[in-house]
Amino acid sequence: MDNSIQIPLDLPDVRVLEVSKTEEGTWLIRVESTLKGTSCRKCGKKLTHFHGFDQPIRLRHLPVFEQPVYVELKPKRYQCRSCQGKPTTTQRLSWHELRSPNTKPYEKWLLRFLVNSTVVDVANKLSLSEEIVTGVLDRWLTTKVNWDRFQRIEILGIDEIALKRRHRDYVVLVTTPLIEQGVEVLAVLADRKKETMVNFFASIPIRLRNTIERVCTDMYLGFVNAAREQLPRAHIIIDRFHVARAYRHCADLVRRQELKLLKQKLPQKEYKTIKGAMWAFRKSSEQLNDEEWELLQRLFSYSPKMKEAYILREELTEIFERLYNPKGAKCAIRAWCKRVRQSQISQFTSFLKTIETWLEQIANYFLERLTSSFVEGFNNRVKVLKRRCYGIFDVERLFQRLTLDIHGYERFGLT
Repeated sequence: MDNSIQIPLDLPDVRVLEVSKTEEGTWLIRVESTLKGTSCRKCGKKLTHFHGFDQPIRLRHLPVFEQPVYVELKPKRYQCRSCQGKPTTTQRLSWHELRSPNTKPYEKWLLRFLVNSTVVDVANKLSLSEEIVTGVLDRWLTTKVNWDRFQRIEILGIDEIALKRRHRDYVVLVTTPLIEQGVEVLAVLADRKKETMVNFFASIPIRLRNTIERVCTDMYLGFVNAAREQLPRAHIIIDRFHVARAYRHCADLVRRQELKLLKQKLPQKEYKTIKGAMWAFRKSSEQLNDEEWELLQRLFSYSPKMKEAYILREELTEIFERLYNPKGAKCAIRAWCKRVRQSQISQFTSFLKTIETWLEQIANYFLERLTSSFVEGFNNRVKVLKRRCYGIFDVERLFQRLTLDIHGYERFGLT
């Protein structure tokens, strides 16, 4: 019984001459081009005068039944009789990139392997060198965004992330949420200086810059001042998450200091009755179960100051939950600040200064209740990528890998 099958090569403009198996156990397919002519590399004219064959090139192609496959081709050369010196030009086929040791279908297949993986892992799985894998990455993925892909950019998200844990070598991620779903990375910037941000904003084509309506960021003057300067039409929104983290930290500071005093003041047996109050204190009243509610009331009976800090924290959270417009929100926040000053809880002083500095940008949240959740979610993806690759410290490489993880299956899939 015949135990063989025929598989189409699926490489256009070639004819198969011979198929053989090498001593190393790989398949070798010798092909020749069926195209007639090429374009002159100097004058661009169509060439039809055949001059001869170039040296044979051997290219890695898609494996068959896990067996490596190579395609061998002798490129045709054509001579230009119009240019001085009658130079020759080598014919190029659509399925091969100059100076690449692989066919294009193979490189797309390799890039699908690289999605959510590492260069080292892919190199080991496919018995390649790391240089070949990174070469494929550089040929197919740019290190900067292609602005032609966008019709408009309504929202920008700006955030920083440390490349090394406990180090201050921050890079800046600029992203935009997509209408359908997901996030598009627009830039990975080497530092968070205002000048760097200004240069990036200036690099955005004017037609797109004029479509930016919202900029979501944290409370960093470099980001905000750069956006004010280059994107005067856009509303700058200080993310609610960063605001909440700031005032909740103040309330937690009251809790820590008060519990420290209570530990010194109360008998050990009595202090044990409020042990574990931290988790109850951090929850809103709606989230508390009966046991946590009783624990919290017992805690407040020992520390009225802690109760007041808890109430102030929940009042500000409630303001952000209400359907205010920016003007109404500013009035409510100012009234809350007045209550804080009357309470004389000094731990909130730093946050009151934050409100004075950023009230306009904080109130812009109430325009559309827009947050930086898409930015924070994307940051988690970056952190996973860094851990998976044991750190990526080159901003251009980081941009490539993020682009591949986001669009890899879409751009390099079979369809």
